[in-house]
Amino acid sequence: MSHPICPPPADLLPAVATLLAQAQASTSLAEGLSLAEQAVDLASSHGGHRDIAATSHVLCYFLYRSGSVSRVIKLGETALPRLSEEAMTAAYAEVLRWVGLCACDAGDFANAIKYATEGFNLAQASGDQRARILAFSLLGGCFERTGDPWQGERLLRQGLQLARAQDENYPLVATLNNLAAILIGKFYSLRDSSAASEADEALQASLPLAREVTQRAPLLNDPYFQTFADGNLGEILVHLGQLDEARLLLQRALAAAQEKGFDAVASRVRCSIAEMHLAHGDTTSARQLLIGLLDDPVTTQTVSTSLRAYYGLYLAHRADGDSLEALRALETFRRIENQRTLQQLKARSELMVTRIEAHENERKGLEHAYGIVQAHESRAVALERMAHEDELTGLGNRRSLDLNLPIMVEVAVLNRRPLTVMVLDLDHFKRINDAFGHAVGDKVLVQIANILGDHTRPDDLVTRTGGEEFVLVLPGMSQHDAFDMCERLRLRVSDFPWDALAPNLAVTLSAGIASAPAYDAAMLLERADLAMYRAKRAGRNRVAVGPVATGP
Repeated sequence: MSHPICPPPADLLPAVATLLAQAQASTSLAEGLSLAEQAVDLASSHGGHRDIAATSHVLCYFLYRSGSVSRVIKLGETALPRLSEEAMTAAYAEVLRWVGLCACDAGDFANAIKYATEGFNLAQASGDQRARILAFSLLGGCFERTGDPWQGERLLRQGLQLARAQDENYPLVATLNNLAAILIGKFYSLRDSSAASEADEALQASLPLAREVTQRAPLLNDPYFQTFADGNLGEILVHLGQLDEARLLLQRALAAAQEKGFDAVASRVRCSIAEMHLAHGDTTSARQLLIGLLDDPVTTQTVSTSLRAYYGLYLAHRADGDSLEALRALETFRRIENQRTLQQLKARSELMVTRIEAHENERKGLEHAYGIVQAHESRAVALERMAHEDELTGLGNRRSLDLNLPIMVEVAVLNRRPLTVMVLDLDHFKRINDAFGHAVGDKVLVQIANILGDHTRPDDLVTRTGGEEFVLVLPGMSQHDAFDMCERLRLRVSDFPWDALAPNLAVTLSAGIASAPAYDAAMLLERADLAMYRAKRAGRNRVAVGPVATGP
């Protein structure tokens, strides 16, 4: 059996090195696991820190393949500091990936994201393209499991682009397989929602990826990947209704998983076989298989498989007309799903805070580089305000917009909430300056800033980005609500008693609106700006809405 992990260091205790070599040369997962456990015991009793680190790495690998989720997480927590101390960087990155994937399976999303982010940063810093590709897989998988399959898919597609360019079979197969798995997860998340069509698209998109994996997997000479690939493709085909081909793949995958001891893969395949029975109308076989699955501790360690099993059991009982048992299965499904949702929200919240703090730390680091933090506190505050405030109106300036808009978009992505960008431009402002003088023009701008302040919320970002141009960023506000708000602003400006500033003075504005999704700062600004110019061309003193784009 091929074991695609980095080799142990050469300076180990000879007996330990022999056991690890035998483990990695073994053709049986059970035998490899036993030898790795013996190596850990020997290293703990007679070896040094380096021996313990190396044997923990290899044992983590075998535990991961056997589906021992909780043991991988527990061992990884002690192995990672040891590998770091011994500067075993490649082994450290591999254990990070296995522990991160197991944390995802266990529903521990906060730690999964922590491990995935560390692995990604480590790969970026090392410049190792292979490590970067695999890090994309873990990070993308974490986003999908934390309830954001769109971001997970985006990351995996970036990783796939790198993998195809590098053209090394192992990272390419791993990336294809994980992208297919993310799309399957997206299908499960959306199939019973108003986005059912998007769920079907995800399922269709997963099919060519899974087929490519089954074609490439034999080149790895690794039964684990072949079994996983057959199981994934069979699972997809069940939901696409291609049951004859699915049956052959799933039977082959189950036989291999049981023979090789790939217990977690076997649980997923058995769940797919139960879903196939349901598709055939054989509720008795499906129900018996699912009940047995839910009694298996390997299944209950993996949240996604548990959810599939309970949902399948609900469908089987409902088809049999057993409403009480169907309700019990559905209630359990909802309870687990709600627990997962709470953990997902917590993890995304912690990630959001971490990213904002990182951005703030980067900004402070730049200040330090330019010597601002060495000045007196009052001077630093003044410089900070001057750097991000428009001197005339007191609103944020272009720098404030450039700094805050990407963060606000990222927060909207993490929370899957709308966000609207509004570009406002005063009509014929040059004529006002020419006819009434720049002093009156400045008073107009100050009054516009006051009106904007009166009609926006504390969390809204209000900026003056040019002579007579203002940009507002409105988190959590839909396009419809933003349009109503912008109309009120437009009317407030046009109806304001401007002749109090100068006789015969009249001021109007044109505005453009763009809303997320799609979650892209530059795109939102461009769409809002184009909409504003469309309002100008249509006669000014009006609001136009930018084209709707599909989110990532």
